[in-house]
Amino acid sequence: MNSVQDAKKNLALSTKRGIPLIISGILFWILAGVCGSLFPQSMVLWVYIFGVGLVFPIGILIAKIMKIDIIAKGNPLGNLAATIGSMQILFAPIIITLYFHEPAWIPFVLGVLNGAHFLPYVWVYNSKTYLLLSLATVVVATVIGLGFLKETFLSTPFCIAAIYLVSAFGLRKECSNDLSILKGLNQ
Repeated sequence: MNSVQDAKKNLALSTKRGIPLIISGILFWILAGVCGSLFPQSMVLWVYIFGVGLVFPIGILIAKIMKIDIIAKGNPLGNLAATIGSMQILFAPIIITLYFHEPAWIPFVLGVLNGAHFLPYVWVYNSKTYLLLSLATVVVATVIGLGFLKETFLSTPFCIAAIYLVSAFGLRKECSNDLSILKGLNQ
């Protein structure tokens, strides 16, 4: 690869801009919302605590099913993308502390932390969709968390799932543009 831009383009193509992980996130937030509407908060908290930890492994599985090289071995930016994604594990002490002291704040905090962790992908993938995903997730989680805390276990996950769904379509469109550019270069 000749440059950082080449590595970024290659990463975007090989990982399909991380769509499998976004799909996994959609599944997590929908599950959290459904459980929030069916079960008491004390049970739903476990869905958040363990479910969020399953987003990455399920995303890897979805990538395998979709035949997408989500790890991007051989691309020097693959490690950067993985580091950005894995930084969420460092948020575990915050979530555990909230579980014991302020459990109603977990959907808000997870929403803000998830949204914030997507911001570096704006640069990694040259993606406006990741900017939308990052900002919209943080804003929605904040508005619901600060204004409607009693409804947070129902409203936050479904609203964030909707943002992720819109983002998945945006990323798919960006991937189509990547392929069009690549085809144009090969002709």
